[in-house]
Amino acid sequence: MADNKFTQQNESLHSSLPEIRILLLPYAGLLILYLLVIGCGSAWLYYSARQAQTELLTEHIIEIVKPFLKQLSAEYQQRSADSEPFLLSKRVIHLYQTLPHLRQISIRDRQRGYGVRLNFNQQLVDVELEPLKKPKPIETDHRQLAIQLHQQTTSPFFHITLNLTAEQSYPVQMDIAFDRAALVGQIKETLKTIIHSIIGFSLIGFLSTLLAIAITIYSGFKMRKMDKYLQKIYLQASMGTLSAKLVHDLRNPLASIRANIKNLLITPEETEQVIDEMDQDILRLEQKLSDFLSLTKPRTSGFEAIDIKPLIQDVVKKSKPLFEEKNITILMQIESSIPLIMVIQQDLTDALFNILVNAKNHTQEQGHVWVKVHCNQGELEISIEDDGSGIQESLLTKIFEPFFTTRENGHGLGLAIVKRTIEAHKGNIFAENRLPSGARIIISLPVLHNE
Repeated sequence: MADNKFTQQNESLHSSLPEIRILLLPYAGLLILYLLVIGCGSAWLYYSARQAQTELLTEHIIEIVKPFLKQLSAEYQQRSADSEPFLLSKRVIHLYQTLPHLRQISIRDRQRGYGVRLNFNQQLVDVELEPLKKPKPIETDHRQLAIQLHQQTTSPFFHITLNLTAEQSYPVQMDIAFDRAALVGQIKETLKTIIHSIIGFSLIGFLSTLLAIAITIYSGFKMRKMDKYLQKIYLQASMGTLSAKLVHDLRNPLASIRANIKNLLITPEETEQVIDEMDQDILRLEQKLSDFLSLTKPRTSGFEAIDIKPLIQDVVKKSKPLFEEKNITILMQIESSIPLIMVIQQDLTDALFNILVNAKNHTQEQGHVWVKVHCNQGELEISIEDDGSGIQESLLTKIFEPFFTTRENGHGLGLAIVKRTIEAHKGNIFAENRLPSGARIIISLPVLHNE
């Protein structure tokens, strides 16, 4: 029992997969688009914010250094060549106090060089440096300085070079070096709020999309369950309608049988004739009940892969005596390469035979009936045409309804059974008029069909 229940759930899930895929495709596309937009947008926002923050940092550094640069320039030019050693450490203490990540300051001209470094004990140490052999290019554009800070990662120091004097013939340059990792860490610390916001909003959006997908799947299963429930109600209502129509349709032969029974009492000499009429009425009752059972009995097993060509040839061969009664010519046009299809042979044979009989009943003497088979966009298409009087436009869809008939002796279940058979094969059937006259019934069946 548990295995059967699990199998039914599996089948239900399998049958729901195409619908679920259709529902999820837009969300999948939306999720991919969201990830692309959020990913690219977040990267752009982060790098733009980092660039802006770095530019602000370099601008702040240069603004702090400018007054010192001006003061130092005047002092450097006034000092005598024979004076005491130029102790740079005494003049830059406040810079090291203001700029925590400053590691070295150096001044060079073509004759000498001075420098101040921060040692391991966090003390300033004056050092002599080599003279300036070749002036360095001066870069004060904050955008370029920001790019250099993040791209030139081969050196642990970030250098900013400035001119101490305006003389081109006797240049004096000052170079200030910062701890690159410390500056980058300071910038990252400043950007933490932005990073957390990007991650937070991205996760909220991603989870919202996943929630929407989950709600869609849940709604899809609920809708499918509701659809099955409504189909069950509709089927019950349809069966009630069919039963009422069947009861109404059975009254005539039952009334005839009852009348014939009374005739046996009144005119016993006509017993043989009355019994024949009663036999015909019973046969009519049996046929109606058989057709009704065929209409209501579900067919879910017995499918097999077959070549449709021999089946159609056999149906046409069996129906030829009926057409010969009215001198009707029946012609076949079947494509040479027809793929196999999954069908219940007897059911499809009965359906095609029923359509051929219907075509014969609506075709004039010496008329024509055509049976055509070909593949069309991955489906097998069977069309049965006649050159009779055709079908009224208003009746083209009604002819497949149970108990609908335009013939006095018809019971209206033939084409309804055909329609149910074709639908059981996952196919479609419809009717149309053809030019210049006649009708055409077209059946389309999937080339590949799983049971």
